[in-house]
Amino acid sequence: MHEVTPHNAFTPAKEVQDIERFAGRTELLDGLSGALQADGAQIVLYGQRGIGKSSLARVLGQMATNAPEAISRLSIAPQVKFDYFPVHITCDDSIDSIDKLLLRLLTDSGALADWIPFKVVEHKRTTEGGGKVGIKVVELSGKKAGAITERAVEVEADLQTTFINACRSIVNSGVSAHGLLIIIDEFDRITNKKGIASLLKAIGPEKVTFAMVGVAGDINELIADHESVTRQLADGNIRVTPMDRNDLAEIISRAMTALNDKYAFELAAINWITSIAKGHPFYVHLIGKHALLRTIQAGATVVTESIAREALADIAMKESAPVQEATYKRAVGHSYVRERILKGFAGRDEQEIYTTELYSEMARELGVDPSAISVYVGHLASDKYGAVISKARDRYYQFNDSLFKAYAAARPYERKPGDHEPE
Repeated sequence: MHEVTPHNAFTPAKEVQDIERFAGRTELLDGLSGALQADGAQIVLYGQRGIGKSSLARVLGQMATNAPEAISRLSIAPQVKFDYFPVHITCDDSIDSIDKLLLRLLTDSGALADWIPFKVVEHKRTTEGGGKVGIKVVELSGKKAGAITERAVEVEADLQTTFINACRSIVNSGVSAHGLLIIIDEFDRITNKKGIASLLKAIGPEKVTFAMVGVAGDINELIADHESVTRQLADGNIRVTPMDRNDLAEIISRAMTALNDKYAFELAAINWITSIAKGHPFYVHLIGKHALLRTIQAGATVVTESIAREALADIAMKESAPVQEATYKRAVGHSYVRERILKGFAGRDEQEIYTTELYSEMARELGVDPSAISVYVGHLASDKYGAVISKARDRYYQFNDSLFKAYAAARPYERKPGDHEPE
């Protein structure tokens, strides 16, 4: 375990990996435990950005090896002692298809490459078929392993067969009683998911469990053709919802415990931070870190609400949340009116925002005709201004990213009344 310092007591830049710093989520952990106990189940962890999916995936990996710290977080004790061999990879832009995912799993030393009796290399990519990958399999032992031979493979089915044989060889080696658990984080970044359903069907009997983790509003967005694998996903369909404020407050208390309670957050600061986070642990970590460091720089030991508010303003000024800040500035441009409308929308708790009443309120406040408000709303839904909102149905809009919605609501104003751009 790394030494915990004020700089890493909160971790906005990465998922929580130390179980002692992981807060709440008991119900979801129980759901993951149930999925690990269900024969043939495949796991899907999905939800909006910044609500802790990757941290849950890390705990899942620990739970799968029966780590006591992870098992102790369950409210329902598992009926078996988990003995999986977990593999964890995070998708990047190079993994644009299921073929490329399988290739990464077969060739990455942090995945399966060091555990299989052959070497897989990309041989060539076929031009037809959309994203199919050619591979060459090289025997390391001098023996043939099942159907795998030293030959060029250029069709999707053969790559899948190679992958299944690789998994089978690991499972048959006896490395774990329950088989492989392959955790694929940021699965939503795979643009071409063709083949995932057939893979899940084929891999089920091989004691191989996939845990696919990604940003999605529902399972349809994350898993293509999921209807054909309904049975495999029934026990592992885990929707990650925003955290409640008690669990968000626990993030702060666990961070302070990790620092041996040398510092503290006053109740008002905790209440304000957990309120503006709107269920996103990312913001608790982000504001918590900056507020704590600001407090220490001032020679104090207690984080106050005023310091936390100053920290958020500093985050915006220094662009410490660069993606959200860039999106905010693009949406606002040079217009106070558009910024006020953006914040008016972001301040609403409901997911689908009813515009009729909001238009009237904004028009009265800004002294303009309601039709002018609709023009600015159109801006916020357009690509020119980042398309931060979209029309859900007649007279209702919603934010396309709940993490940005929370940022837009909490961030201090960029513009002042009278700051208008030519429209």
